[in-house]
Amino acid sequence: MTNYSIPDTLNTSPKKFYEQNRFVLFLWVLVTLIFVIDSWATHRFNNYLIFENTFRNLLHERSLYATYPAFHDDANHYGPIFSVLIAPFAFMPNSIGLLFWNLFNCFLLFKAIQTLPLSDDKKVIIGYIAIPCLIESMLNQQFNAGAAALIILSFTQLNKGNNIWTAFFIVLGTFIKLYGIVGLVFFFFVKNKPQFILWLIIWSAVILVVPMLFASPAFVLHSYLDWKASLIGKNEMNILGGGIDISIMGFFREILDQSGIPNLLFLSLGAVVFMLPFMRIGRFSKPKFQLLILASVLLFPVLFSTGAEDCTFIISIVGVGIWYIFENNRGMKKVLLPVLLVITCNFPLLLFPVFAKAHPLSLAIISLPYFLVWLRIIYNAAKGNVAYAADTSADLLTALSK
Repeated sequence: MTNYSIPDTLNTSPKKFYEQNRFVLFLWVLVTLIFVIDSWATHRFNNYLIFENTFRNLLHERSLYATYPAFHDDANHYGPIFSVLIAPFAFMPNSIGLLFWNLFNCFLLFKAIQTLPLSDDKKVIIGYIAIPCLIESMLNQQFNAGAAALIILSFTQLNKGNNIWTAFFIVLGTFIKLYGIVGLVFFFFVKNKPQFILWLIIWSAVILVVPMLFASPAFVLHSYLDWKASLIGKNEMNILGGGIDISIMGFFREILDQSGIPNLLFLSLGAVVFMLPFMRIGRFSKPKFQLLILASVLLFPVLFSTGAEDCTFIISIVGVGIWYIFENNRGMKKVLLPVLLVITCNFPLLLFPVFAKAHPLSLAIISLPYFLVWLRIIYNAAKGNVAYAADTSADLLTALSK
C-alpha cells in the first residue's frame, strides 16, 4: 500500500478560525466536557461503572459478563482485554475517571481522523459531520469512538507501510469489540502479506495473554467463552424484542413486520454487496478507492449488527464524512447528509421516549440513511465513480459561516 495524501485543491488564502482543525478539536472537547458535567450533575455514571468494574472483576476473578445490580445496571459486552485497557481509569475516583475516559475517546478518534491521507480542509469537514454522533457517544460514555479510531488507524498505518501497527490495531479492535475484524479486508492492500499474517498471529497471542498478567490463564480463557455467550444472548434479546434492534436488519424486520427473518440472510446479502468493489483488482492501488473501502468498512459492521445502538454510529459517521468529500452528485449531498444528521439526533427517543420505545420503527429508521450512503459508496467504488468533488469543503464551510 503506497503512502499518499490527497492534495487540497482550494486556494491558499488565510483560513478563518472555523476552517481550522484546532477549532474542530475545541468543539469536540467542549461537547465532551458538557456531557461529563451533565453526568456529574445527574449522577449518571452507569455505563462507565460497567466498564471500570471489569478491571476489579478481572483482579478478583469474578465473571466479566455477569450483572452486578448493586453497582450498575446491564452488563459488560466487551472482550477480556478491555478490562486491562480501562485499568488506568478504574484507579481514579469515578467522577475524574469518567472525565478522562471520555476525553481519551474524544482525542483518540480526533487523532485518528488527523492521520487520514486527506487535506486539512477535508478533515475539518469530517470533524463537523461527526459532531451529532460524538454527542451521542459522549452522552453514553461508550468506547465506540475508540473502536472507530482503531479501525481508522489500522488503515492509516497500512498507508504508511507499517504492517506491525496495522496488525496491532486490527487485533486489538477485534479483541475488544468484534467490529474491528472488518479491518482484515485491508489485507487486499498489503504488499508483504506473509509478514502481515505473521504480525496478526503474534499480536493475537500477545493480546490473548495480557489479561493473564492480572488473573489466571484458566479464568481468562473461560472469560472468552463467557464473552461469546454474552454476545449471543444480547443478539437474541434484540431480535426477539427484549431490546431494540436499530441495525438495517432491524429496520427491514420492522417495516416488513417479519421478526423471524434470520440474521444469516441479511449478513449473506450484505457480504456479497460489501465485496462487489473488490472485483476491481486494478483499482486496489488507487488512493480514492482505498478511502472508499475504509468508508464502507466503517459503515458495514454497525449496519449489520443487532447490537448497534444510537451511540454506535460514531463508528459509521467518519465513513459518511469520507463519502461526502468524494461524492460528486451535489444534489444527493445536499439532501442525504442533512437527513442523516437530523435522524442521527434521535429526536423520537429524546422528545417522546415512551412512544419511541413502543414503536421500534421510529428508532430503527436511524440506520436507513446510513444504509443509503453505504450503497452509494459501494456503487462509487465498484463503478470507479470517485471523481474528487473539489467544491465540497468550500460549500460546507461557507454554509457553516452563515
